[in-house]
Amino acid sequence: MSRAILSLGGNVGDRQRYLAQACAELGRQTGLRILRATTTLDNPALLVEDQAPFLNQLLEIETALSPEDLLDLLKSLEGRLGRIDRFRYGPREIDLDILWFEGELRDSNNLAIPHPALDSRAYVRQLLAQWELSPEELLRA
Repeated sequence: MSRAILSLGGNVGDRQRYLAQACAELGRQTGLRILRATTTLDNPALLVEDQAPFLNQLLEIETALSPEDLLDLLKSLEGRLGRIDRFRYGPREIDLDILWFEGELRDSNNLAIPHPALDSRAYVRQLLAQWELSPEELLRA
């Protein structure tokens, strides 16, 4: 089993409900266990700023899945929860990302581990601080 940190977010519809549904669905998955969750954080949209603010949360999980299988699970879950693909960095009902995966590095078109924005997004830093972690510590791990 490996540990990983996931980012959950959304800025369309009932943001809290989407995050709660994602957590509930992840908690029911075989080969995956939620170890802890941060509180939620309201924060402005990044990259495409002319849109509603996001609600974000982090989960630390333990999983038997490979990073690629975990990504497939997350993308499938986004679809089941009702995510509509609009445009890159645009509004989304739910967005599930792998920020960090213990002992793994990836850099492909579909998957980058650690997430390229792990150490540059203020909301990630704020939420990790709830666990007394920093992006730099994860990057060294």
